[in-house]
Amino acid sequence: MGSPKQLLSTIESALLSPSPTTPAQRIQLMHAIRNSLSSLRSLLSYPPPKSSDRAQVQSREVRLPDSPPISLDDQDVQIALKLSDDLHLNEIDCVRLLVMANQEWSLMGREPLEIIRLAAGLWYTERRDLITALYTLFRAVVLDQGLEADIVSDIQKYLEDLINAGLRQRLVSLIKELNREEPAGLGGPQCERYVLDSRGALVERQAVVCRERLILGHCLVLSVLVVRTSKF
Repeated sequence: MGSPKQLLSTIESALLSPSPTTPAQRIQLMHAIRNSLSSLRSLLSYPPPKSSDRAQVQSREVRLPDSPPISLDDQDVQIALKLSDDLHLNEIDCVRLLVMANQEWSLMGREPLEIIRLAAGLWYTERRDLITALYTLFRAVVLDQGLEADIVSDIQKYLEDLINAGLRQRLVSLIKELNREEPAGLGGPQCERYVLDSRGALVERQAVVCRERLILGHCLVLSVLVVRTSKF
C-alpha cells in the first residue's frame, strides 16, 4: 500500500471536495482503498520488539526493506532502542522512523530528546492518518454528504468486508489498549511524555492517544450504523 498520508489525501480529495467526484478521482479512490485493505484489517497492528532485531540494531548496521544497509552511531542505537521501549515497537521499525525523521526534519545537531520526540510524533501522525482515513470512509456511507450513490455503495461493500473480517472487534481491542498506562497505550512511567507534531509543536503524548481513542470510538459507532444501513 501507499503511505497512510497518501491514503488519507486520496480519500479526502475524492470525498470531501466541494466539487463532484471526477471519474479519475473515483478510480484513484477505489485503488487506494483496495491497496490498503490489509492495513485496515489489522488496524494499528505493528511488529513488537524482537531480541534478534534488537541485536541487529546494537550491531550498528541495519538493513531496511528495499534499501542498502544503514550504518548507525551510538546515539542512533540508543534512540532507536528508547523508541522501541517507549512505543512497544520493533527495533528495525524504529530505525525506519529515524530515517523518516531525518528526511522530514534533518536531525543533524539536534539533541537526542528532541529526535525521540520528532520520531515518535511521525509515528503517531502515521497512525492518525490511517484511522482518520477509515473514519472518513465511514462518514461517507453513514452521513448524507451528497456523494453519488454508486460511490457510496462501493465504499460500503469494502467496509462491510472489513467488519465481517473482525474490524469492529479490533476497534474495541484498540480502545481498551489505549486506556492502559503501558508503552502500547498511554505510556508507562519510564516513557517520554511528549512528542513533537507535524508543525514542530510540543504535545503531551496522552493527549495524542486520547485523540486517537476518540476517533476510534467514532469509527466503532459508525460501524454499527453501516451494517444497519445495509439492511434497509
